[in-house]
Amino acid sequence: MSTKTTQAKGGEMTTQNNLEENKRIVRAFIETAFNKHQTDRVGEHLTPDMRWHGGTLGTVEGRDNFVGLVGAIVSALPDLRNVEQDIIAERDIVSVRAVVEGTHKGDLLGIPASGKHVRWDAVDVYRVEDGKIAEEWAADDLLAFVYGVGAYTPPWLAQKS
Repeated sequence: MSTKTTQAKGGEMTTQNNLEENKRIVRAFIETAFNKHQTDRVGEHLTPDMRWHGGTLGTVEGRDNFVGLVGAIVSALPDLRNVEQDIIAERDIVSVRAVVEGTHKGDLLGIPASGKHVRWDAVDVYRVEDGKIAEEWAADDLLAFVYGVGAYTPPWLAQKS
């Protein structure tokens, strides 16, 4: 049996076992943060200089700042669940496609609690470094969230008079 080896960012070599370990690291983070809501343990999965790239939401730099972001999310959606649909690993990158859902019970994105159950799709790309998550690029369907909580109705969904 042969083992495929590829080169990751920084020159280190990646084998199939490394890819599976990287998936395990990302899954453990998601489980801790978004399914068990153990915000006191989220930092264990991150490098100190972790960077979160949130598209239009901007960038969060540093482990402690990112842990604060996770805390705000799970506080606003206390029954939040992140259900993996697909996971792919290549080099030092792990991509996850998931369905995220929860009940909006606290302020999030400047939107007061609506009490509504919301569901949206997410695609998150993680970079793993030395057994920890060093970067995340988050591509959540925020329009589905703001529509789901009643904060915005896209014109194409608005009822016509």
